[in-house]
Amino acid sequence: MGSFAERIGKRAARSVIQTDSLDEETRTELWNVLHALQTAVDRAARSGSETEGKLLSALWRWQFKKPADEEPRDYQMWEIVKTSVLRDEWFDVLDLIEEVVRYLKKFEDFQTDEISSIVAEAMNGVFEQYLVGFRFVGGKISPLDSTTEAEAVVAAQADADVIAGARHSLDQAVEHLADRENPDYPNSIKESISAVEAVVKKLTGEGTLGAGLTKLEGAGLKLHPALKQAWSKMYGWTSDADGIRHAGIEAAYADQALAKYVLVTCSAFVSYLIEEGRKADLL
Repeated sequence: MGSFAERIGKRAARSVIQTDSLDEETRTELWNVLHALQTAVDRAARSGSETEGKLLSALWRWQFKKPADEEPRDYQMWEIVKTSVLRDEWFDVLDLIEEVVRYLKKFEDFQTDEISSIVAEAMNGVFEQYLVGFRFVGGKISPLDSTTEAEAVVAAQADADVIAGARHSLDQAVEHLADRENPDYPNSIKESISAVEAVVKKLTGEGTLGAGLTKLEGAGLKLHPALKQAWSKMYGWTSDADGIRHAGIEAAYADQALAKYVLVTCSAFVSYLIEEGRKADLL
């Protein structure tokens, strides 16, 4: 629900997804999350935590690509981070935020445990509130427009931990989609479908999704005929002579919107199949 001013028509409500820009309000809120992080790691540092120092050194050397012997003091580094978030190109800001979370996870200690997840969750809250068309998924900022989409992918990744091939394929699908410099949408789609195929193979022993879908019920897992037919067609779409697995779909056609749709849809199906497989004692 919008603010009071938005509800009475005195201020225009946000309606456009930010996908190739970040407005001033959004940048300010992103910095506010990092400022809260600064306060937390500063406090932890006074109790012996090394997370802040390692984080800032990593950003200085590897994100900003500056000489190690010129590294500024911690408070000066935070000012550099602030300036970057408020003024740099939108994609550089997202790169920086992604690296902050990555280095936090790498350098967490007993006093800052899980702080990387807290920051990623807070960033997702800002992305959602300010209609930013990206979400943190598995430590990567991916082009997903809603928290619901992101949660579906994250849940599937967690569920797929019991099936290594499925988890690997989902991770790769996210990697291909999240690469802002060289996104690989065809391979993201392939990996998304491969994740479903890996789950079906685990449940039925069949080597392909097409063959496995027909044996799910025999393996003890009930699948509505319409749903089975839909996924058979999905598999056929990707696997026939003109399908994306045979390079029949060109990169120009396999765009971001299609790759997102397939990733989210396959993620939801992976979670469904794993849950049903557990109920049938197949996992």
